[in-house]
Amino acid sequence: MEKNSLFYMANLYPEIGRLFSFFDSHKVQAAENAKNRALGIVNNILSFKDIKPAGREEWSVIKNFILGYDKLDAFERRILEKYAEPFSYKFMNQYQYISA
Repeated sequence: MEKNSLFYMANLYPEIGRLFSFFDSHKVQAAENAKNRALGIVNNILSFKDIKPAGREEWSVIKNFILGYDKLDAFERRILEKYAEPFSYKFMNQYQYISA
């Protein structure tokens, strides 16, 4: 399977979920590990040439949200939690057709 930008975008969604799950459970080290994995995923996304300048700006905002995950208000947290969800569905939809 090719690990393209969509692959990484789709994988960000569960990582953000783990990040907040650990954070809400007061598992500080696990949350920090999830944060670092999420940042690695965003860095991989930004390394692809198919990301346009406006997209790069959006991903940079998401990166900043991840960096300050423990300081987000409820609205900002919801944005971060939901941002990568559509990419996950799109990837799974495409993967379904590739693997069939």
